[in-house]
Amino acid sequence: MSAPRLVAAAVLVLALGAGPLTMATATAGPVNPSFPNPGAPDSNGQQPKKDEHVDKAEKLGGGLITKLIDSAADTLKCTLNIPIPTVKCG
Repeated sequence: MSAPRLVAAAVLVLALGAGPLTMATATAGPVNPSFPNPGAPDSNGQQPKKDEHVDKAEKLGGGLITKLIDSAADTLKCTLNIPIPTVKCG
């Protein structure tokens, strides 16, 4: 199998593999209106206290996910650099 065909096959597999994930998130059910909004004021009209640990976990988790995505993209680019020299690695 030649390099362009191999790359085309890999792109096709990646595109078809992401399809079910896209459809699963796009067809999510409606929000339950009877469930209380966690950011809404309580019955006394006071805002609920924010948990510092939750904010810290969100910030650290977001940074970790970003690094993982960047690492995967760099790996993919370097892998594509082998059969296709025009794709720059790094």
